[in-house]
Amino acid sequence: MTPLFSFQTRERRLQFVYLLGAVLALWVVASWIMFRSYDSTPRSSDYLVEQISRQRKILADQQGHFVLLDSAYRAIVAYQPQVNAVFVEVDIEDQLADIRSLSGQQDEGIRFRSFAQIADFYKMVYTDKKVLWSKQANIQLFRKQADECEVGYQRELGPVIINNPPAPAMAGSPDRPTR
Repeated sequence: MTPLFSFQTRERRLQFVYLLGAVLALWVVASWIMFRSYDSTPRSSDYLVEQISRQRKILADQQGHFVLLDSAYRAIVAYQPQVNAVFVEVDIEDQLADIRSLSGQQDEGIRFRSFAQIADFYKMVYTDKKVLWSKQANIQLFRKQADECEVGYQRELGPVIINNPPAPAMAGSPDRPTR
C-alpha cells in the first residue's frame, strides 16, 4: 500500500524553508512589538544619572539635618515641666521652628515636607508632656486636700456607722396621712 500523500525530498526542504522563514518573520514582528517603546539612547541614561545624583544630594542634605532633629528630641525628653526654666522652653520652641523651616526649603518633592510633620509631632509630644505634668500636679493637690478634709471630718465626728437606713415611705402607708 502506498500512502495517499507523499512528499518528495525537494518539497520537504521547500516546506522547511517556508516554515523557518515564517518563524523568523513572526519573531521579528513580536520583537518589534515588545521593544518598540524601549529607549536606549544616551539621553535617558544621562537623565537617570542626573536623577540619582540629585537624590543623593537630597539624602545628604537630610542627613545633615538629623543632628537638629536628634537634639530637639533629646531636649524634649529631658524637659521637666516642674522646673521653672524659661530658657529651656524657648530653646525647644526655637528648635521646633528651625525644623519646620526646613520643610519650606526645597521644591524637590515630598521628602522635605516630612520635616513639618516631624515638627508637629515633636510639638505634640512637648505639649502633651506639659499637660500631663499639670494634670498630675492637680491630682496630687486634690488628693492632699481630700486627705486633709477627711482627717478633719473624722476627728470631729468620729467614724460614721450606718446600720440600716430607714425604708422610704410608700403612699397609703399607716405612717402617712392620705388625702
